Amino acid sequence: MHRCTNRKLRRTGCAAALMLPVAALGQSAPTTGVLHVTATIASGCRIADQLRLTQGIDFGTLDFGAYPSIFANALTAQSHAAMGTLQLTCVGIVSANVSIGTGLHASGNQRQLANGTHRVAYELYADSGFNLPFAGTTPRTVAVSPNGSVATVNLPIYGRVQPMPGGYVPGSYQDDVQITVSW
Repeated sequence: MHRCTNRKLRRTGCAAALMLPVAALGQSAPTTGVLHVTATIASGCRIADQLRLTQGIDFGTLDFGAYPSIFANALTAQSHAAMGTLQLTCVGIVSANVSIGTGLHASGNQRQLANGTHRVAYELYADSGFNLPFAGTTPRTVAVSPNGSVATVNLPIYGRVQPMPGGYVPGSYQDDVQITVSW
């Protein structure tokens, strides 16, 4: 047994040596503390069936079909996504804005399908009555939920091609337009 002979050591050192923490002797001691956990859940929207994507989303296809180059009545079509009608699901959102670009072959704000140097003008609309145009890149407001509760709304896009006197040059025409949904 160790004896402390110095009076000062006896008062401080010997007592301190006897009270060494367990960890100082090479044994483990529990350590406790607090982990602060936080999350911010923001209101927002997503395109149905596109759970993780925010860019590069496939908004589907609008196909006018196959017709003779001379036709009397306007050609019309509705967009279709992979799972049917394009839908937007939102929570905490009263309304969203949808804007559609003028496409790859536009002349000013006039969208055009292209086949080489040949063009076919077309318009896009938010309704089947062709009364609510997607003009240029001007956003169109879409009501989602009056109180911001979770809601899913359809986002159909309708297209129309007017007949042209003398007809169009036969061929396969295409265009791609950029769609932006914001809230």
